[in-house]
Amino acid sequence: MPYPGTDPHGMMLETFYTTATIDGHEGALVVKRNYGPEGVSVDEVLGAPAEHLGALTIMFQREAGYDDETGNWFYAKYLPDGSLDQSPDGMALAGLVGKNAEAGCIACHQNAGGDDYLFTTDAEMGMMME
Repeated sequence: MPYPGTDPHGMMLETFYTTATIDGHEGALVVKRNYGPEGVSVDEVLGAPAEHLGALTIMFQREAGYDDETGNWFYAKYLPDGSLDQSPDGMALAGLVGKNAEAGCIACHQNAGGDDYLFTTDAEMGMMME
């Protein structure tokens, strides 16, 4: 069910949690549908989700050693057409996005509290990652 969100993700969000194997790597997978514009309602999103979808954002927790300093999370942002989004300077928004930067995926999610880098759940993601 969509719930209220905020920048940079969207004004309405849907978040899904699971585990996955991607390119031979197993880990926790968080997929977020990011809807807008500002003022969009739950009913509008439910009635016409494709019209309001702004992006899909992904967090995939890789194996220990991928990047322990950032919780081993791989980040990606896709546009509604399925293409990988880019920063204003043309960098693909996939991988260790914003590492050692003042802004970006990692910079923000490192401030989520706890050790799971997630704002939206207190679920035990650790059991998904073992």
